[in-house]
Amino acid sequence: MADSRQQNPGPYDPCSVPKGGLNQQERIILPLKFICPSDCVCQSKVERIWHHKKCGNPSFITDYGDILCKNHLTDCPGYFIKDASFQCNKAAESNTWYQHKSMSQLFDALSKAIQVAENDLSDDKVIQFSKNLINQLQTRWYT
Repeated sequence: MADSRQQNPGPYDPCSVPKGGLNQQERIILPLKFICPSDCVCQSKVERIWHHKKCGNPSFITDYGDILCKNHLTDCPGYFIKDASFQCNKAAESNTWYQHKSMSQLFDALSKAIQVAENDLSDDKVIQFSKNLINQLQTRWYT
C-alpha cells in the first residue's frame, strides 16, 4: 500500500534507493512517482511521490514491477505494482484506497516514473528499465 500524505522528501537522491535483496542481477530502481488512479475521488493529474503505508518512507519501483522501500530487507515486504493500493490526502478523508485497475492505466501512470529515469539514467538504462517493466507486467499481470 502506498500513500502520498507524507511531505515531499525533496529532490531525487540516488543514495536513498534501497540496496540488496532483489536479485542476483543488477536491478534498476526508481522513485515511485505518478498520478492518482483514475477513479480516485480527487481526480488529480498531479504527480505524487508515493510512500510506503507501513513505515512512511518513500516507495520505489524496480524494473520488475515490484514496489519497495528502504526497509524492504528488514521490516517492509515488497509487492507487485498490480497489487498496490493508493491513498492521497483527499481519499484519506473517507479512508478510501484506489488501484490502477488495468494494465493500460498503469502504463499511463508509470510513464511519469520513466520520465524520472530519463533525467537520471543513461539511455541504455532507461530502455532496459522500460523493457523489463513491460515484460514483467505482461508476464505477471494475470497470475
